[in-house]
Amino acid sequence: MSEIPLNKFEKEKKVIELHKQGKTIRQIAPEVHMAFRDISKKIKAYDKKIRLQQTKKEIENNQSNKMTKLSLRTQAFKLFQKGTKLTDVVIELESPADKVEKLWSQFLKLERMDECYEFYKDYQYDIPILLSINNFMKKNNISGNNIANVLREANGVNNLNQTHSNLKAEIEGLKQMKNNYLLNKNTNYLPQLLPLGLPTYYYEQF
Repeated sequence: MSEIPLNKFEKEKKVIELHKQGKTIRQIAPEVHMAFRDISKKIKAYDKKIRLQQTKKEIENNQSNKMTKLSLRTQAFKLFQKGTKLTDVVIELESPADKVEKLWSQFLKLERMDECYEFYKDYQYDIPILLSINNFMKKNNISGNNIANVLREANGVNNLNQTHSNLKAEIEGLKQMKNNYLLNKNTNYLPQLLPLGLPTYYYEQF
C-alpha cells in the first residue's frame, strides 16, 4: 500500500523535524520529496527565527539584570513611564505600598502632573458627576464662563435663602418677646421680664 503524499505544510514541518535531528539536506530530500533549494530556504528561515528569539531573550535577561542593579526609585520610575499600575509596581518591586505611592507622587511632580493627582485624590468620587457635566456642556455648546455664571447665581440664591431663614428666626424671637410682654404687662416684675433692648419708656410706665 503506497504512502499518502504529504501536503505543503506537512512537508515544511517534516523538514524542520529532520533538521532538528541533525540530518543534512541530502538526507532530508528523499523523505519529503523536495528540491535541495526549497529545503535550504525552509531551514534558513527556521534558523533565523530561532536566532531572533534567542537574541530577544538575551536582551530581556540583560534588561532584567540591569534593572535589579538600579535603585528602587529608578526602577519604579521606569515602570511608571511604561504605564504600569501602582499595584503591579508594588508586586514587581516587592516594596511597601506607601513607599511606592510616595515615589509615584514624586514621579508625577517631575512630569508636572502632581496637581492632576491631587485633584484625583480629592475628587475621585465626584469624577462621574464632573464628566456628566462636561458631556452636557459639550452637547449643548456651553462654555466654562456660562457654568461659572450659573454657579454664582446659585450661590446668590443660597445666600438669599440663608438671609430669609435668619429673618424668620428673628421674627419668631420678636413674637415671643411680644407674647412675654403681653402676659406680664400687669405684673410688678415687668422690668425683670422684659427682654433686653426694649426702649426705656416701657419701664417708665410702671
